Amino acid sequence: MPNVSTLMDRSLPRPVMEVIRAGARVASREPVAVKNLYLVGGLVRDLLRGEGAGDVDLSVVGDGPGFAAALANELGGRVSKLSEFGTAVVETAAISIDIATARSETYANPGALPEVEPAGIAEDLARRDFTVNAMAIDLSENGWGELIDLHNGMSDLTTRRLKTLHPDSFVDDPTRALRAVRYEARLGFRLQPSTEEDLRGGCAHFDAVSAARVLAEVRHILAEPSRVPALRRADELGVLGCISPAFRIGERSLRAIADTPERDALFHVALIGAGLTRAEAISLVARIEPPQEWREALETGPAYREIATVLERSDLRPSEIAELLADFPVPALEAQLQLAPATRQRAALQSWLGELRFKKPLLSGDDLLAAGVPEGPLVGQMLIELRRARLDRAVGTRDDELMLVKRRLPILTKGEASN
Repeated sequence: MPNVSTLMDRSLPRPVMEVIRAGARVASREPVAVKNLYLVGGLVRDLLRGEGAGDVDLSVVGDGPGFAAALANELGGRVSKLSEFGTAVVETAAISIDIATARSETYANPGALPEVEPAGIAEDLARRDFTVNAMAIDLSENGWGELIDLHNGMSDLTTRRLKTLHPDSFVDDPTRALRAVRYEARLGFRLQPSTEEDLRGGCAHFDAVSAARVLAEVRHILAEPSRVPALRRADELGVLGCISPAFRIGERSLRAIADTPERDALFHVALIGAGLTRAEAISLVARIEPPQEWREALETGPAYREIATVLERSDLRPSEIAELLADFPVPALEAQLQLAPATRQRAALQSWLGELRFKKPLLSGDDLLAAGVPEGPLVGQMLIELRRARLDRAVGTRDDELMLVKRRLPILTKGEASN
């Protein structure tokens, strides 16, 4: 196998190399707990592609959590995210390092979490998702910089090919299908035909995957600069439909996502929800169990469409626009604005988002009490009327509002007395 130590020194940022060398020092002092240490994961892949940045992932043949504690002490950091699989994260002020005990994995059922056993680096690499992610660099004193490539990952990097290590890879873990489209889009690679066929078959087992795992992979895709080609490819391969028949993204929404790369994931979730029916939104929410703000964003699309035609009316007052839109989440309405045609509906959305939602009465509840409004529900009712008047520009100053209160108060109190 080739030695890539010179490439590491030349390409990896200094803070990354300092962490790697610190890890090697700690491993050499922990002969019982650590048999060997390897650099693994995306950093190896991207180093060989000519890119030096990325997360630091270390595989420990031995006691991963014990090594993590020793490395944290060496770097003045702390250990977090200990897991039952022998993984941990070392966090410092400048960088975080993922530590994993080298292990083998077996799957009792398709889509289930794996059963793990401590193992050597060969078994650890064999459990990886794709050949290009199944390479390691030896960090031992005698093997420093030696590339370990047991699955022809370097060849697949050269040919820009994404290939799994065995035909049942997507059966064992269907979420690899979402990682596949993410890597295709990010790296500019293409699934090998046989791997694509395996993916289509393995997607049938998504029902066995928990909502939390699916949601985590969807989050990763939405965080990618190449999120649109990844989502389009996931739809093309049937991955979204395997997650849920309700999970679909229309071309208008995809174009809108592409046009707003600076916006956050919540906005793009709202764009996805904009194209769903009410039944689809409810079904998708039940499948992926998103946080409340995502749920609202997904479910707003169908609800908004029910009032969209009303917003086209030419006689609609600003206060009526406010009452129609006040209960919708702002990100969801911003998504609707992104999609809206250049009609009165669009103007109404712009007016609400840019101006109307910020307008409030100049008088407070205390001011109303001082003006003679009796304590109780009439205060709230009068504040609503004042806000409507401000929105419709029927009042402009505090004196205008006080005059309105004096005019309306006898009518309101009479109405309350008759009730």
